This record gives sequence, C-alpha cells and structure tokens, in this order.
Amino acid sequence: MNEKAYIALNSTILYLIAFLITTMVHEGAHAIVGLYFGSDPVLHHNYVEHFSKQGLPTIQLCAIALAGPLISLTQGIIAGRAFLRSSRSGLLHLFLIWLSVLGFNNFLGYLMTGPIFQMGDVGKFYALVNLPLVYQILFAVTGAALLLYIAYRMTKPFLEFSYKREWVNDGPSRKNFNFHTIILPWVLGSVVMTILYLPPVALISIIYPVMSGFVFIFPWQNADTIEHIELSSDSSAGRPSPPLVLTLFVLILVFKFILAPGIELY
Repeated sequence: MNEKAYIALNSTILYLIAFLITTMVHEGAHAIVGLYFGSDPVLHHNYVEHFSKQGLPTIQLCAIALAGPLISLTQGIIAGRAFLRSSRSGLLHLFLIWLSVLGFNNFLGYLMTGPIFQMGDVGKFYALVNLPLVYQILFAVTGAALLLYIAYRMTKPFLEFSYKREWVNDGPSRKNFNFHTIILPWVLGSVVMTILYLPPVALISIIYPVMSGFVFIFPWQNADTIEHIELSSDSSAGRPSPPLVLTLFVLILVFKFILAPGIELY
C-alpha cells in the first residue's frame, strides 16, 4: 500500500473508533439519566430499553430523551476545542476532529429529523411537550444550516493532515486528498457500522450510518477552493498503526458481544 492508501485506512479506522465511542456515550447518557429517574434501563449497543418509564413525569421523560443528543453536542464541543488548540497533525488530532464532527453530526442530525422521526430522541421530546410544527421546522432548518457550516469549516483541517505538497498542490489534488481522508472513511465506515447494527431495531438504525455522512460530500467538493494549506510535520497517518487496529478490535468486541445483548443497570 502507498502512503495515501494508509492515510485512508487510518482515517477509516479512526472514523469507526469515533463512531463507536459516539454511539456508546450517546446511549450511555440515556441509560444513566434513566437510571437516576428509576426507569430500570437496559443498555444496548445502539438503543436503551426502559422497563419502568410508565408513570414518570413529563420533565423526566424529556430529560431521558434529550440526554443522548446533549451529550453528543458536549462531545462535539470538547473534542473540537481540543483539536483547535492542538498542532493539528498526526493520528491523535485526526481522531479528535472525527470525534468532534460525529458528535455535532449526531446532535444536529436529530434536530433535522425531529419533525419526521417521532421515535427519535428529539422527536420524542417534541411529542412530549407538544411543540408546534413551525418551531420543529425552525429547529430543523437551523440544524441543517449549522451542519453545513461545520462541513464547510472541516474542509481545510482535513487537508492539513497532508505532509506532502504534491498532495494538496492544486484543486484536483486537494479533492483527491480529502476523498482519501473523508469520503472513503465515511463510505467504508458506514458499511462496517451498518453490519454492526444488525439485526436492526428500527429502520433509522440501519440508514443512519450512511445518511448521516452525506454532508461530508461538501468538504470533499469544496477542497479545490482552499488555499494556503499548512503542511503537517507528522507523517504517522501514512504508516500502518497496529495500536489503532487493536483499539478498533476491542471496541467492536465490546459493542457487539457485551452491549448488544444488553447490560441491566438496575
């Protein structure tokens, strides 16, 4: 494999690690808040069962529903700040940007789909408080605008993982580089995540890994407009990384063989 292929592979592995962590933290937040309010939760890999939600007041049900999206938003902010304060090079920093982007993507995705999927977290909240449709649509449009803004802002940071000038020297080369760092990880990662989500609990759990990444097309296509790219001084992204492979393997085992069957938290 050449160096750019290893960059694509490492970015894909980091995408998967960040996606798995995002999902587990998201569901963990639902479970912990449910446990606090006495809902008798069982934590699974991509959903939480609450066996004693009946009779809980609306405000507590709202807190359980919003716990996941809000922790994803918090993840996006914290990881994003850590990335912006870093030197923006190397595998750790590539992980931080994926962790931030996927956190924001999760939260804003729920805002966008809230008016359509009432079984989703934000949709449940809207139903619980009987929020007028006009406000739901306003939040959805705001979420879409913010997601596009984040996609626009992620164009240059991904290009700056290049440590060779010829990889980002002109428009076509920059688009090709972001194809390797963003599009291939999304496509390949979505296939793996869809398989890990099987058997499906709901239709949204199957289409989410793929649909949530369509916004990544924007920083790929926008790459040819970016100039003044600072090259990375760290070439580790272009080399094999056994620790990354091991980390992903362990997370998949936890996700599929520990969390999928369910963990009782009561």
